[in-house]
Amino acid sequence: MKIKLRDIYQDKLTKIFRVINQDFDNELDFEIIPTEFETIPDEVGYFIIRALEVKKKKINECFMDINTPERISDIVIKKRFLRNIKISEYYNYEGTVIPAVASNCFGVYDLYYSKENPLIGIDVLINGLEKGLNKEIVYGDLGYILRDENRNEEAIEAFKKSIEHGSNNPYSYLELSHLYERLGDTKMKEEYYNKYIENGGKIINIS
Repeated sequence: MKIKLRDIYQDKLTKIFRVINQDFDNELDFEIIPTEFETIPDEVGYFIIRALEVKKKKINECFMDINTPERISDIVIKKRFLRNIKISEYYNYEGTVIPAVASNCFGVYDLYYSKENPLIGIDVLINGLEKGLNKEIVYGDLGYILRDENRNEEAIEAFKKSIEHGSNNPYSYLELSHLYERLGDTKMKEEYYNKYIENGGKIINIS
């Protein structure tokens, strides 16, 4: 059933809406329809998805838009008092907003990285592994966040899982090389650097 974006909070269950008409001056007049997607689909489209505004001691539900397959967000949709809905620019938003669902399409990992509370994004991705079709994408996102949080052994496991599930991204091997360097394992550092080169990576100085 088609609804206006301004009425999105009337739907309590749908996680991902497809935008079918954005030919309006006001984003709140965008026409959307609910989907059965549990994760952001790997296809060309424009979607409104459930999201989380993450603060150190509080999490608020909201929505954000996602252009796929680039996985780019431009706006945050948040309910204010009563039925007042506010649209804010994603990149100028005062705070961190992350998707409440994992993604099946590749993009920058910090879409899920909340420095205020990194565990929230990690939990979203772990939950997404049960539903995601492209697990190599989800494991990759997870690996980068764990890396940034210095959870090195867990990051290694995540990148290895990404490769096991079909990732052909040479930088997964490079990240493994860097992570083993952090752990002081020179042999594994060199092994994964060589795999990085073998899988199309450009030669860099790792000494």
